[in-house]
Amino acid sequence: MTVVNLIGVALAVLAVASVQPSTPPALTIFPRAGNPADSHSVPHGPGLVLMGGGGTVDPAFVWMHDVIAGGHDKRGGDVIVLRASGDNAYDDYLLKVAPFNSARSILIGKSATTADLERAASYVDRAQAVFFAGGDQANYARWKGSPLIAAVQRVYQRGGVIGGTSAGLAILGEYAYDSVAADAAGDDVEVTTANAVSDPSEPIISFTHKLLDLPPLRRIITDTHFVARNRFGRLAVFLSRIGQASPGRLMGVGLDERSAIVIDRHGIGTLMLEHHGGSALFIRPTRPDHIAPGTPFSVQDLSVTVLNQTGQHYDFNRWCAQAPTYSVSIDGARRPIYEPADPYHPLSGASSAHC
Repeated sequence: MTVVNLIGVALAVLAVASVQPSTPPALTIFPRAGNPADSHSVPHGPGLVLMGGGGTVDPAFVWMHDVIAGGHDKRGGDVIVLRASGDNAYDDYLLKVAPFNSARSILIGKSATTADLERAASYVDRAQAVFFAGGDQANYARWKGSPLIAAVQRVYQRGGVIGGTSAGLAILGEYAYDSVAADAAGDDVEVTTANAVSDPSEPIISFTHKLLDLPPLRRIITDTHFVARNRFGRLAVFLSRIGQASPGRLMGVGLDERSAIVIDRHGIGTLMLEHHGGSALFIRPTRPDHIAPGTPFSVQDLSVTVLNQTGQHYDFNRWCAQAPTYSVSIDGARRPIYEPADPYHPLSGASSAHC
């Protein structure tokens, strides 16, 4: 083979490599940002940060700091960011948005062993807060029952704060849409409102139960990018699927982009927004419904409460808020599928529930 041909082969190999998706290593412990010494802060939680994705919500991280450091002006609290893809961009950001003692990202790939998860858990056990980054929640679902998830649970139990955004939020409820079956069906397969409402029994819908046990989120499933990606219908299908398998009261919490709910140790949630816009919707079935294979989804009179102003509260103990509450019905055999046509905003004159 000539030199020219060898160069051509080498360039072709490089070109192919450049377009192949990189596979995260089994375990990457990024350098710690901030104080190299551990924080001695005793967290004043427990607390939760539910973030809808599509960008950070600065006030929610400030709240996280205040809970674990014990005050707005105190420097303290060590945060671990867990992720299955991406880099450590959160670390410097967290130190800029609030006076945390330190922040460190840990990247865990699909090939991680139990020993890798045990090593990651050793860092979590010295932290006062854990935040799950976005990505693909199927990767996080694989950690169920692992030493790492046990360590995250201990953070909450000792008064720390657990949070997540996008895929990291999807795993926090007692029930989680885990994307495992959709991923197995193909890289570009996604459960949307369109395909879920067309056939609510479709096999690409799968769930993980109790990855974590966080009392305010018991009997709850969360969803993210809620308005931007029109996920009302698919969350309603999720509620119906779960309700058939596990009867009893259920609620879906849909968080829009640039929106966060922080939940304090008393179970009271507060809406925080980044800039303008954003919302949180709380959706509860009011009557049993039936899913028939291959038949479009239909449900009547879902009870919807919407928070759309910074500082509004939701009581996760009693599942209520002094906020607009209205009914939404869905019928996959008609167009539009929603009644009213816009399920994300209450009609003028909607009643405000008492709590």
